[in-house]
Amino acid sequence: MDKLVRRVTVVGSSGDAKVVYRNDEGEEEDSAEAGEPNFKRLERSVRHMLKAQVIAAQEAYERHLESVKKGGHYWMMDEPGNFMKARRKAMKEMRKASPFGSMPKMGFGGDDDEDDEKGD
Repeated sequence: MDKLVRRVTVVGSSGDAKVVYRNDEGEEEDSAEAGEPNFKRLERSVRHMLKAQVIAAQEAYERHLESVKKGGHYWMMDEPGNFMKARRKAMKEMRKASPFGSMPKMGFGGDDDEDDEKGD
């Protein structure tokens, strides 16, 4: 039977009813209707926030390695900008599944980053 069908009841001409099929897989959705909270949206939001933290760490690490390749002590001057750009990329991910509506965009002076044109 299809997943949408929860129960099939045959009603006779005399008014007697008999349940001939019952789908017990839908009990999880029924329990949410019975007053238990549904945490699917919250779980998705937490997952996106954790993913955003991973993205920020990876992006900061990659940018740091690129700065080190330039040689000398250039990485020390480049590091604050690297962290700001990594945080901006993480905030894009975090805005995807905000549990309380849309999050405002964070404006940092240099929004002309090449990553923004890619549509990440």
